[in-house]
Amino acid sequence: MDLHYLRIFYEVAKECSFTKAAHNLYINQSAVSIQVKKFEELLGTKLFDRSSKKIKLTYSGEVLYKMSEDIFQKVKRVEKEMARIVEVDRARISIGATTVIGEPLLPKLMKEFSKIYQEIEYDVVIASKKEILEKLRDGDIDVAIIDETHITDVNLEIIDVGKFPLCLVSARDYRDIKEVADTPLIVRKQILKHNEAVTAIENNHEIEFKTKIPISGSLSVIKSFVREGVGNVVLPFYTVYDEVKSGEFKVIEKVSEVSDGYQIAITKDKRSLLEIIKFINFTKNFKII
Repeated sequence: MDLHYLRIFYEVAKECSFTKAAHNLYINQSAVSIQVKKFEELLGTKLFDRSSKKIKLTYSGEVLYKMSEDIFQKVKRVEKEMARIVEVDRARISIGATTVIGEPLLPKLMKEFSKIYQEIEYDVVIASKKEILEKLRDGDIDVAIIDETHITDVNLEIIDVGKFPLCLVSARDYRDIKEVADTPLIVRKQILKHNEAVTAIENNHEIEFKTKIPISGSLSVIKSFVREGVGNVVLPFYTVYDEVKSGEFKVIEKVSEVSDGYQIAITKDKRSLLEIIKFINFTKNFKII
């Protein structure tokens, strides 16, 4: 199959417009129309329904569009990978992580990784889970480390790394756990299974948190609120391990029935790269706590 024809078809299908496709490809509209017609003749099927004013894909066109989208995503990743290799002339990994993973895990992980694999350079991107996965699919990063989630994408390989209980932590001690109901609870919807853990605490001790403070932001901001005594919070244990170990935070309740963990996500076409294999194996064996 001629990739030139496929590229033209892909642009028309993506934009639903011959005019916009011509603009993107820097060729005139008539050339686009001619190339698409030739492509249809080569394939022996109609790719577009031209019976109405609006361009629509036929069934064959829809199937081809989905496949071509995957092809050109891979081409884009190859181009970026080659450009990066040429630029640095050595192995390099681009790592993306969500804040709940990046802040407590990555500094320790990369410090130890670099001691063993000094020949591998790396860069790090911290962003939301949605942004990280988009960057992974676009080839902007090689590896994504995200909090546990359910992902359905045939082009991604998801590797479970670890699971930890969620826990209610505070900057102060309580003589009776029922007293925590009078202290504001910081709620963070981005934490998977957060509501489930809060409900478990309330049910187990027959309490109800009177005041809940929703906070969106980085993990360090959440910890600062706890540190200042504004409220308590439920978080995965690995995210507060250092503060608990130092005595700065106290674990009021460990919710053993609700666990959360983190995962590695990669595109399947990079699974065989030696530097990726080394990073995955190291991360799987790394003990965060």
